[in-house]
Amino acid sequence: MKKLLAALTMFLALSPLARAADLQAEFMAQEKMLWAAWAKRDGEPFKKVLAQDAMEVIAGTRPAVGRDAIVKDITSHTCETKSFALQDPRLRMLSADVALLTYTATQDTICGKDKLPPKVLATSIRVKQQGKWMQVHYQETPIE
Repeated sequence: MKKLLAALTMFLALSPLARAADLQAEFMAQEKMLWAAWAKRDGEPFKKVLAQDAMEVIAGTRPAVGRDAIVKDITSHTCETKSFALQDPRLRMLSADVALLTYTATQDTICGKDKLPPKVLATSIRVKQQGKWMQVHYQETPIE
């Protein structure tokens, strides 16, 4: 009985960590999908993930406010992404309905004659709205 109780206690103690790890993996899969969609000028995935009042600040470009404006920018940019990689994710649960995801992104992207920063710290804030996690803010900060 003591072993069963100890196992149950351990399971319950680790359960939030397991959920956070699953959520981090889910968000990172979405981030990778969004980066690929941005590179292809495909706004459709953003319509599903962004909150109506989302804000996006991409290093080397101008800020965009509102899902429709962000999607318009994505579908009309003149950038070419040759490659990108996302590493070192870290998820912080600010509350049960607010998550802060950070990760490092490396990229080989050029917009017209301007090269975007090759390495950035990306920050994504997500809020649970009507049972679905929506991105409300995304920002990149050059780190090299």
